[in-house]
Amino acid sequence: MSLRQIVPTTIALGALLTATPIPAATDTPPANPPPAAALSARPADSAFEYNATGKRDPFRPLALDRKTVATAEPLSPLQHYDIGQLKLVGLIYNTNPPVAMVEDSAGLGFIISPGTPVGANGGVVTAIRPRQVVVEEWYNDVIGDKHKREIVLELPNDQTDTDPRTVEAKK
Repeated sequence: MSLRQIVPTTIALGALLTATPIPAATDTPPANPPPAAALSARPADSAFEYNATGKRDPFRPLALDRKTVATAEPLSPLQHYDIGQLKLVGLIYNTNPPVAMVEDSAGLGFIISPGTPVGANGGVVTAIRPRQVVVEEWYNDVIGDKHKREIVLELPNDQTDTDPRTVEAKK
């Protein structure tokens, strides 16, 4: 639309709006107000009560509705770490039971064997193999279902040292 078409249209619209009278607001109530009983669908003497027993909160996530069983036994120091915070530094697998040593980021070492609880998510050492330790851990997904995850801690190669503490010390 060009400017020549917009100006006459705007003038015509302004003339139309000013030509129609706008009724003034009055403070007088309508002549016949509807009765109060007609506005209410239920009688005034009965009050509605909602009973939520046995029903879940619709605003609470489904994952929080799962009941977790709290164990009475105290946690070991290894259960306060995530498995990713631990590093495998040594193992002896020709003994019965095989044993391994893991280290935290501060250099504190822990001796583990099959059946040792490890990690904050209820992980358990299931196997100690040459150059690796297998930890089985349970985790909850978004919906709240439990799934098993197998985490393998591997012994670093002698030639490639991946620990940043010793790499900086060699420089």
